[in-house]
Amino acid sequence: MSMVSDICPVCGMGTMSEVPTVEYHKMFFHFCSEQCLKTFLDHPGLYSSKVGRKRSKILKRRTMTLAEPLDDEIRELITSSLLQMMGVEEVIAEERRVGVTYDLLQITEEQIEKTLAEVGARLGGSWLERLRRSWVHDSEEIELDNLAAPPAPRRNRPPPGV
Repeated sequence: MSMVSDICPVCGMGTMSEVPTVEYHKMFFHFCSEQCLKTFLDHPGLYSSKVGRKRSKILKRRTMTLAEPLDDEIRELITSSLLQMMGVEEVIAEERRVGVTYDLLQITEEQIEKTLAEVGARLGGSWLERLRRSWVHDSEEIELDNLAAPPAPRRNRPPPGV
């Protein structure tokens, strides 16, 4: 049994032929971008099941503290780079903070932080800020794992013979 679709299972957009196809449980999945491919590979059960196809957005709003104040050029670069990512809905960059609203089903804070590093923005390095980021990464990973898990068996019936 194979399934071929021209719709990306992660974001619902049209697929691109240059992005590799993935086979998962004898179904073939095509993607619109490398970002969606990576997101799928991190949690394939979330995007390949019927439950995954019926999901809606899970919006998160996070504020990341930067090590240095932003100048206008870096602020524009951060804003445009983040808004180009799938799932990012809003970016507010000011002084030493970057606020981002994003869909957890398409992108995580960890991916956003990597993009910030790529454009030259350094995140705050205090132990409290590093702890907060680590907690967010873990909580988002757990939330995605829970969404991808199959439903628990129902136990509302008495055992046979009772």
